[in-house]
Amino acid sequence: MTRLRFKTTLLLAVSTIMFGRPVYADDACAPGAIHSLADVQVSDGLIYQVEGLYKSRDRAASRFIRDNGSIHVVEGPNVWVSAGGEAELAGDFQRDYALGHQFHAFLLRFDEVVGDIERVDAIEFAGKIVSGTRGTRDTGGMVYLIDGSDKDRPAGLRYDVADLKIEITADDWRTVDEKPVPFALTIDDGERIFVYRYQWVDLGAKPLTWFYDKIAEPDLAAVGIERLHRKLLIAHCLGNADMMAELTAPFAVVANSGSVFETSPEGITSTFTNVFSRRKYSAYIDTQHPRVTAADSADIGWAAVQVTTRGITPADNASFEEHWAWVMMAKKIEGEWRMAGNASNLRPE
Repeated sequence: MTRLRFKTTLLLAVSTIMFGRPVYADDACAPGAIHSLADVQVSDGLIYQVEGLYKSRDRAASRFIRDNGSIHVVEGPNVWVSAGGEAELAGDFQRDYALGHQFHAFLLRFDEVVGDIERVDAIEFAGKIVSGTRGTRDTGGMVYLIDGSDKDRPAGLRYDVADLKIEITADDWRTVDEKPVPFALTIDDGERIFVYRYQWVDLGAKPLTWFYDKIAEPDLAAVGIERLHRKLLIAHCLGNADMMAELTAPFAVVANSGSVFETSPEGITSTFTNVFSRRKYSAYIDTQHPRVTAADSADIGWAAVQVTTRGITPADNASFEEHWAWVMMAKKIEGEWRMAGNASNLRPE
């Protein structure tokens, strides 16, 4: 049995026939996150560390700290893996690997990570028949959240597919930000035992750019373009016109409300200073995965997006909700992706 056994087993447990997924909603304005670092000891003698970064089910990363360590990252429509400094795009297999290691997200925010949730009265777990909650993963597979003696302290998780079962037992509960959090996990994949002992688990609110601050952008055009899109959404959440300008190319073309015009970073600053004085955004949500295309030259591309925005108008404190779609043109300038054009439309009410 190789050292990759846990990787393969975990992926198989959460990669099978497609089940229903939750309604897609990835809010750039949401500050919540889970950040953790665990020391891992395996029954075969292997020792390493795992850093978990969870923003949402579509913004998550697992960093394995050891010789020839690697990072596995989910960013909206993109999944990428980097080992030894070289990054490459991946697929659902690696999406499940990155998300499958977000144990605290499953334990503490189960309904955010899975769909088709239902109660189950008879679950085999740790040699007993117990009750719990069942849900399905976006790319397939079943996950069970096992009831504990305290409703806020589940006994653990079970990842299932066919006759393969991975049991994850939660222990050493401590209080973090007034919430009970497990600091020890025991993972039994049927071949080896993995003991995770957490140095820390951080549940605190994070800057909206936290995920990108922690994970350096790889040299992958599809990832860079999608990150540019998300950073522009974050700038709206922050009401930061200067950030909008910094993300804009020296020359950009905009098509909006029946007109086409040219703009610049200075023009963007002026435009959005005015916009943000009139609108305060509380949510800026991708309601489907952005559809990203990059040229073979890897220096230009575009993203077609669909979003919902919510907020208030300060003048009268009235709330608003709008549904937009647009195509953003992107250009890589001096190693940085910039918005070089935009054509947008507002869904009629």
